[in-house]
Amino acid sequence: MESKKVVLFVLHSELESAYPPLNIAVGAVSSGAEVILAFGRDGVDILRSDYIPIPSKGGAYLANGLYDFGAPSIMELLEIASEMGVRFVVIDEDHVPTKWLIERKELRWILNESADADLFVHF
Repeated sequence: MESKKVVLFVLHSELESAYPPLNIAVGAVSSGAEVILAFGRDGVDILRSDYIPIPSKGGAYLANGLYDFGAPSIMELLEIASEMGVRFVVIDEDHVPTKWLIERKELRWILNESADADLFVHF
């Protein structure tokens, strides 16, 4: 079976924007897909070692619900994704203090990668 390519572009760092691409990335790589998780200027905060996942105004119920449900944290999902081979790419950003292995690329690179992806989603 031919491997699928999934490109996820993370544009925001609020709690409700961070979970969907990470969940999709872990699910896709688990099923054998090649996964690129790209982070834009505002989404790159998720990779910072001091990142605190704060929900948008009025979204505290989401944080409480995720905690009560026992959902993995953002950092745990990043760890799983990294261990499973998801590529972390930072777009147009020079310095990101993070423990993750990241690649730095220009915006046009991610657009070219998304053109031949089986799935391209941005959050």
